[in-house]
Amino acid sequence: MNRDPLKPWFEEQGYSVHPHYMGSSAIPLGWRVWYEDCEIAWRYDAPRVWIIMLRRTRQRRGLANPFAPLYLLAAATMAMLGPGSRLYGQVNTLVDSPLNDERLARFYHRWTGASEVAPGWFELEASCVISLHQMRKQQKKVQL
Repeated sequence: MNRDPLKPWFEEQGYSVHPHYMGSSAIPLGWRVWYEDCEIAWRYDAPRVWIIMLRRTRQRRGLANPFAPLYLLAAATMAMLGPGSRLYGQVNTLVDSPLNDERLARFYHRWTGASEVAPGWFELEASCVISLHQMRKQQKKVQL
């Protein structure tokens, strides 16, 4: 695997970073961390940070935000790669998810202004990733 510019940032923040493999094979795809009962994996291939996987590691518990790891990945991307850095990934929900792919895609459009560069594939500027609280505040301003 190539040297990943985000890995040192996660380690400096106290996260344990592990290789992420394709299924149960020994083929490395990228890196992963656990954050707030979620697991996120990414791969850096200039100029993009590919979001390989985002999933809950436990059943839904309370009001925990399943997108919190994306904020973390965006923060790492901004810190290490700077303005204009981009995240890229495919919207693909699990069968037992309460969200379907279409609803999740709409959310990414509204939440970050992500562009759909190919069917189901989204690219967004890391600096545009904001918390749901910030998004709601912006929506309220527009409604006034």
